[in-house]
Amino acid sequence: MKKWIGVLIIVQTVLFSMLIIQLNKMTDTIAEVGSIIVTKDGDLAWGGGLPTTDYVLFGILIVLGIYLVIPEDKIKW
Repeated sequence: MKKWIGVLIIVQTVLFSMLIIQLNKMTDTIAEVGSIIVTKDGDLAWGGGLPTTDYVLFGILIVLGIYLVIPEDKIKW
């Protein structure tokens, strides 16, 4: 049961992160209009995109799923 929950977490996280990344790419042109920022040099730049914490969270969930898939006797702490 623990192994199947781990597999479910991995699959769900991968599919959800793919969906979020694709939605982010689709809305780039819309987001560009509202997220133009001024840099320290005085230039205009685009300040949109997914924050790094989203990618870190996706990675943590995948690692958690892998931990649940691997049997406890094979994990050595």
